[in-house]
Amino acid sequence: MRKTRKKVLVFALEATYGVDAVDGGTPSALLGRDVKITPMAGDNTSLSYDDGTLGNAIELATEIYGTVEFAVDVAGSGTANVAPEYGKLLQACLRSVTPGASDVVAAIDDDAAGSLTLYFYYHGALHKLTGARGTFSFSIKAKELPSFKFTFTGLFSPVTGVALPTGLDFTKWKKPVKVGVQNSAFTIGGVAYKLISYEYDQANSVIHQEYVGHEEVEITDYKPTLKIVMEAPDIADWDPFTLAENTTEVATSLTHGPALNQFVHDVPRVSLKRPVYGDQDGTLTYEIDMNVISNGDTITTK
Repeated sequence: MRKTRKKVLVFALEATYGVDAVDGGTPSALLGRDVKITPMAGDNTSLSYDDGTLGNAIELATEIYGTVEFAVDVAGSGTANVAPEYGKLLQACLRSVTPGASDVVAAIDDDAAGSLTLYFYYHGALHKLTGARGTFSFSIKAKELPSFKFTFTGLFSPVTGVALPTGLDFTKWKKPVKVGVQNSAFTIGGVAYKLISYEYDQANSVIHQEYVGHEEVEITDYKPTLKIVMEAPDIADWDPFTLAENTTEVATSLTHGPALNQFVHDVPRVSLKRPVYGDQDGTLTYEIDMNVISNGDTITTK
């Protein structure tokens, strides 16, 4: 009997697009959750012959690719100038990852061309995707553990029978810390406010392309969004309605975690959409969708 929980995913950055970087390389083992695969996504085309019969016609698979999605913890690497393991994932999501003297910055890079090889072992079967690129979102909510959600699309390879690998190293993944007053801070325009939740989605447009002599997964655009829920301060102290009406640009910054396990998301240009009221345990809140403008937001680990 094959069991659903017997699954492991390993990945590696490709030096050349679509060339297997796991086989013979030094792949990373994913310490994630909710790993799911669509082994054969794509389109079928019906032959639809006029052969004098009713009913379905034969269908041929005219497009095949695979998708994998999973969640990983939002945390640092434990070393000031070393990227967390998920930094490699970000490089296949239109970001450059640059170590500094004491931090690592993952910035949106319109020209980034990083890609991954993914091996998904599912209790006796190996699903291999090469040339994988994707998109991600992350969620930071009070009294919870923060997490990324990644979705990757890759080139299909035939499924083979392979046992689960053993001896994988998960030690590079650091434990997250809860979101709350001890570990987290949030500012708009440099002023701190009481944050309840923070949800960012880079929303890359990920396209599987196949022409004569060419097959590739491309990221053709991105439309990042940000949504916050915060306790509503006095209107004299902060007026989101006027900011939204005037499309005033502001900067936001979220910091989470202690030194060496710290995650920072800076967005230098956002404009507020129409705020709505909410309730949190009897406290008045604002629920605000924000338009992330251009490509200046950065993820920094320290």
